[in-house]
Amino acid sequence: MGIPGQAPRHVKQWTKQEDALLISMYPKHSIREMTSRLNRSFHATGQRLITLRKRGLIGRKRQRLDEKAIAEIISNRHRKSKRDMAREMKCSKCTIQKILRDRGYSAMKCGGIHHAAKYDDHIVHLVTELRDGHGMPFREISRHIHKITGIQVAYSTVWWLYNRRTAADAVLYELLPN
Repeated sequence: MGIPGQAPRHVKQWTKQEDALLISMYPKHSIREMTSRLNRSFHATGQRLITLRKRGLIGRKRQRLDEKAIAEIISNRHRKSKRDMAREMKCSKCTIQKILRDRGYSAMKCGGIHHAAKYDDHIVHLVTELRDGHGMPFREISRHIHKITGIQVAYSTVWWLYNRRTAADAVLYELLPN
């Protein structure tokens, strides 16, 4: 089972020299690089860094985003992708996603803002108005749109547009309580 009187290798105590080496290497090296120098496991090195951070001996490598940066993320969430915002803020895409989720926002892009949008929001509003306001069937709406805008739209596409969310719907969804 092991050697009596001797602790297993994975529970070896951290010495002051190892802590000093870990603190000196922390700003410039990754955990993988420190692991090989200290002859410890990745998990053990990471846990020791957490312990040293709690004691106040080391700080964070990446500082948290300030309120100005968070406000910019929230204001640009419908215009820019998470990847672009992460590149600008010099953080990860997951950080952007977590900031938005924790504050109750979504980065969902609907309507004309969506990168693959074929039809503008004004056509969606027109379809909704004709269907709800005038009770027109989808085939007539298709003909009406072709007559007004010159865009040939199949009636199945008109049905899809009727059920489509616009950019205003995405904002309204966030403002309404769940």
